[in-house]
Amino acid sequence: MSSLLDRLDHYPLLFEPVPPARRVAASSVERVVDDLVRSLQGISRLCAVNVPEVLEENHDGQPFYRTADPRDFAVRLGARLGLDPIVNKVVVHLASRGAFRRWAQETVHARGIRNVVLVGGSSRLRRYAGPSVVEASGILNHLYRTHDVREGLVGNVSLPSREGEAERLFTKTLCGGRFSTTQILFDTGELEPLLAGYDRLCREFEVPAATLIVSVAPISDLHDLEFVRWLGATVPPSVEERLLRGGSAEAQRQSIALALRVWHQALAFRRRRRLKVPLGVNVEQLSHHNLSAAVAMAQAMARALPGG
Repeated sequence: MSSLLDRLDHYPLLFEPVPPARRVAASSVERVVDDLVRSLQGISRLCAVNVPEVLEENHDGQPFYRTADPRDFAVRLGARLGLDPIVNKVVVHLASRGAFRRWAQETVHARGIRNVVLVGGSSRLRRYAGPSVVEASGILNHLYRTHDVREGLVGNVSLPSREGEAERLFTKTLCGGRFSTTQILFDTGELEPLLAGYDRLCREFEVPAATLIVSVAPISDLHDLEFVRWLGATVPPSVEERLLRGGSAEAQRQSIALALRVWHQALAFRRRRRLKVPLGVNVEQLSHHNLSAAVAMAQAMARALPGG
């Protein structure tokens, strides 16, 4: 099985599929897995499937889960593809630190999942019952150490648009974070300051930098664009005009061109500033109707990776 750990410092390529809805039949889940396996099995540089936990918070901060437990889907898809599964977990919605510890034990030991992306809540002002991302990172890394899970990796989510993000990413690295996926990017205007600031902190304190994995996604229509804005992505007016000036096929083609531009500009900035932060790519499917476009984007990004 292809291991994320083996590729972490060598331009890892991740694919983030849309998991099945919460109450679909088992046969429907199997069809989703079959479609993804047929679509992804030819992408040789792909090293992991990155399965999100899709939920919304109500006005009281309580979660409404739109998908079933992502762990079952991640294990099945990873096994069929021969790829490392990654599971995202919104840790703050668990009942307590102990509840997260039990979730982590089941994930690592019963499910055999070694890679977990820890996700926080939607609001910094709300008090949640579960652990913070930093607390969860400490619990999960302790579990890896005490049970000799040598390939276990803790991941995080990075929001380049958020003020003070370089310091947040550095703190997560100190707590054992080995990689971080960004929010979806359409340009590098917010990514470059994050890379420079994070690299400076890692050098100053002699801390090996975690891999920053740049997330990109295909856009097919205005609904997709509104959805990525809801997820927190910054969409400049020039990008919106470029994506929506034609039909769906043209929007998908422009999405791939924009993703390639983001990647090449990030590499050029890293090289020009002599940064030591490892980079990778995460291609998000976003919606079921975007599967073919997301696969085409993953294929294009695989060719664009150094050595690809």
